Amino acid sequence: MRRFAAIPPRPQAATEPRKPANRPLSLEPESGVVTVDGAFHAVSLPIWLRIEPIRLLKRHAWITLRYSSGVFDDAVRPLIKFITNNGKELIQPMNAPVLGTAEWIGRIPNRTVSVSISPSNRLGPFSFQVENIDALTRRELIRTGLRTDPPWALWSLRSRLLNSREEAWQALKYARGGTRLDRYDEWRARFARPVDLAGFDRPRSDWGAAPRFYLLMSLDTADADGLRNTIASLRAQFYQRWSLCVRTNERVSPTIMDALRDQMRDDKRVIELSQVGKLSEALHDNDRIAVIQCGDTIENYGLAAIVELIAQQPRLALIYSDEDSITQDGTFHSPVLKPDWSPIFYRSFAYLGGLTCVRHDVLRSSGAGLNDMLSEEGKVRDRIMADIDAAAVGHMRRILYHNRDGKRELSFGLPAIRVRAQTEAGETIEWPKVTIVMPTRDHAELLVDATRGLQESTDYPCFDVVVVDNGSVDVAARAVLERLKNDTRFKILERPYPFNYSRLCNDGAAASDSPVLVFLNNDVQIFSTGWLKAMVRLATKPQIGVVGAKLMFPNGRIQHAGVVLGMGGIAGHVYRRGRPQEPGYLNQLTSVREISAVTAACIAVERAKFEAVGKFDAENLPIDLNDIDLCLRIREAGWTNVWTPDAVLIHAQSGSRGQERDPFLIYQRERSYFVRRWAESIRDDPCFHPGLSLFSQRPALS
Repeated sequence: MRRFAAIPPRPQAATEPRKPANRPLSLEPESGVVTVDGAFHAVSLPIWLRIEPIRLLKRHAWITLRYSSGVFDDAVRPLIKFITNNGKELIQPMNAPVLGTAEWIGRIPNRTVSVSISPSNRLGPFSFQVENIDALTRRELIRTGLRTDPPWALWSLRSRLLNSREEAWQALKYARGGTRLDRYDEWRARFARPVDLAGFDRPRSDWGAAPRFYLLMSLDTADADGLRNTIASLRAQFYQRWSLCVRTNERVSPTIMDALRDQMRDDKRVIELSQVGKLSEALHDNDRIAVIQCGDTIENYGLAAIVELIAQQPRLALIYSDEDSITQDGTFHSPVLKPDWSPIFYRSFAYLGGLTCVRHDVLRSSGAGLNDMLSEEGKVRDRIMADIDAAAVGHMRRILYHNRDGKRELSFGLPAIRVRAQTEAGETIEWPKVTIVMPTRDHAELLVDATRGLQESTDYPCFDVVVVDNGSVDVAARAVLERLKNDTRFKILERPYPFNYSRLCNDGAAASDSPVLVFLNNDVQIFSTGWLKAMVRLATKPQIGVVGAKLMFPNGRIQHAGVVLGMGGIAGHVYRRGRPQEPGYLNQLTSVREISAVTAACIAVERAKFEAVGKFDAENLPIDLNDIDLCLRIREAGWTNVWTPDAVLIHAQSGSRGQERDPFLIYQRERSYFVRRWAESIRDDPCFHPGLSLFSQRPALS
């Protein structure tokens, strides 16, 4: 395995950084970037850095590229762009350096003439460098894939035999997959790096004008070693403007009290919460309040990273970060990599966790004091969440907080405020009329199963169905269509033009005037009577856009539980082929939750919202990715897409059309358009943490 390394570009200012002599590659500003005193500054978006010289990359087909970003920069996935000599442009998302460093495995396309990286999507200073590049062989990748995920490795070989090269390359990356969550300690050791505060990780803002942190801690379940460990982690902080406010009571042992007094004597920032009266007068509106547990620790750049986020977004009222746990022997495990603020999901799974920082004026406005925050943190946070705008909640997408084993667990549900899709006992709802749009062609057996489920197994009180026939010629299918005309709820719309899924759905929607639309594939089987109520109840909420269902393969495994942007390079299904009853990472499979996109095999959306964004894009996306595009335009317009586990259906997937031999070739134009249109969304799915792998259909580390 051959290795070579890269460096930042030659600075344009007088100060010349020290450069190792053995690094032949450099990153040169291509667009949107200037260098000042050797540092990158983004002056317009998008930003691109070109890797030079390109000849050193073109020697290889497959590579592992290792790179770093500054710990005070947003942990966003970089994009890598290849341009070939025929003008073809290929853009792919990379793994985010959430611990400071990351790696990307990929193939250099044939006839590549330019390779560029977009490391950030924000204006201002940023740090990024390529550490090294390892050359890989296809044989190595296949060998690794056969060990880690044999079905994907064999699918790669199958695609190669069919000359479907891009599908074979994608399957190889899936075969390699990510790092299992139970190997988090290895992953952390591989990618965490020391912080270079004077150089690469230099602060972006003036810390002298930043707020003070007041960290609240109870000694109810404390031990002396835990107390010392927590305070030691605070003293190691790069950002030193903090106070630790400790609450004691008569149950605290003399040994613990002696340890506390020793710490208070050594560091005046450690104080007793009994001084809260004097302390409250000293607090400024912009100071931050957080509860921490005795024995837990904070990453040494943790408070500094939050300060930098506050400098970027000063209106944030509440900030949370990611966390993990650590054993007595120092082994890290159980990473909690959270989505960006998702208020609907939060009602099912209170995932904010440790080191949730609340602005002091917001805490005061809620009617709560420091003692209240420490005693009933969850209730106080819920009260605050009910009164602030979603834009005032910030997520620091780095693992800043370390739970000592056995000291803290996230809540796995708040039943009193669970978002329920089914009608509660005694609740009355005026259900709106729904039109179900079902494109079809031939395959009588599929159409019979789908329509029987609507006629016999759907308890919704007022719906009709527009079956959009795309030129069925099969005798049995035509007979089924004729029989459906005898049911007054069914309307047959003949559309025998070349297959265009977007146009078929748009025509079906236009053939009705119902306020709610459901798009349903003809290869779906219904077995749960309440599925439609579960979806409509959510779709009719003012803030909700598209609602997706839980779809199962005929063998009972999960087919769809939401779409992740960037997965597989563009978009894909997470939890695919998962077990039907599993709860999912962070209880995602048992919770109504925000999602960037869902598959249109079964979706519900209000007509007004559907029409407001221009319906399905029949011109640019006639067959592929049109459902994802619709969801993203809905989200762009300000609505929130959700997935619900309360609507469960069976989906044969492409039952009418079958499986394409080479989808990358067939849908090349559509996929190229989609990537151009949604590149920034592909790189940064707010519902899927950037530290998770885009090439594992089970949540895994990138």
